[in-house]
Amino acid sequence: RTRMFLGWYDPDRKKPARAKLADAVARYQEKFQRTPRFCLTSALDAAELAEPSRKFPGPPPVTVQARGYVARWTYYIGEADGGTA
Repeated sequence: RTRMFLGWYDPDRKKPARAKLADAVARYQEKFQRTPRFCLTSALDAAELAEPSRKFPGPPPVTVQARGYVARWTYYIGEADGGTA
């Protein structure tokens, strides 16, 4: 199966990871007209995404998976099954 990914890089240190993830998810939906299911990101960003915040309460809108090969502030948004949304 072909897997759809959207790569998103945002090095803004003042912007929280949840805001970056929200931007990436919105762009994925705009571009592919589908809802993503997961995000691959660095261990540091995954840890930040796991922490709730006042502005972004509750869990992230997608499953977050930490990967050692993903650079900091980088988010790969995709669909686990290759997408049949």
